[in-house]
Amino acid sequence: MKDSYHQTLATAVSPERMERVLDRDKQEIEIEKQIDELRTSLSGPGKKKERAEATKNISRKYYELANGLVEDALYSEAVDLYSKSITILKKEGNKKAVDSYFNRAITLAMMGYPKMAMDDLRLISKVSPPKADIYFVKGQIFESLGKEKLAERMYKKSLDIDPSFYRAAHSLETMHLR
Repeated sequence: MKDSYHQTLATAVSPERMERVLDRDKQEIEIEKQIDELRTSLSGPGKKKERAEATKNISRKYYELANGLVEDALYSEAVDLYSKSITILKKEGNKKAVDSYFNRAITLAMMGYPKMAMDDLRLISKVSPPKADIYFVKGQIFESLGKEKLAERMYKKSLDIDPSFYRAAHSLETMHLR
């Protein structure tokens, strides 16, 4: 019994995955140091541009770490880091972290939280220029909820923005074959 437990544990935690986890932990600690530095050394007048650039870089690092967590199927941890990416930009200005909202929405949908996912997608639906994949993901969520008419409308809106968007065209075609 003991041997099978250790064998299962060894296959569940591969050395490569552990290495990625440790690397992400180190990177997150480094990001938090950068946030502390942002609060101290880049405060005050005349530092607005530097502060904005540092904030953007920190947000991007959280976003990239979150993407790595999604690859390792660590969804709730990824949502947390996407949220940190969004929050850091919100605190420092009115910029929206569109990529973080978008990926957080997809992750939330995969976790079974379609309403929360739709809330994020709604926040970024008004970006300019409009993004076809936002409406495609909305269509996917509506389709998964059995709301065929809304899904169809979102796929069409996606195709209005990008007529060559294959996944939207394919999803629309598949819906019509049922």
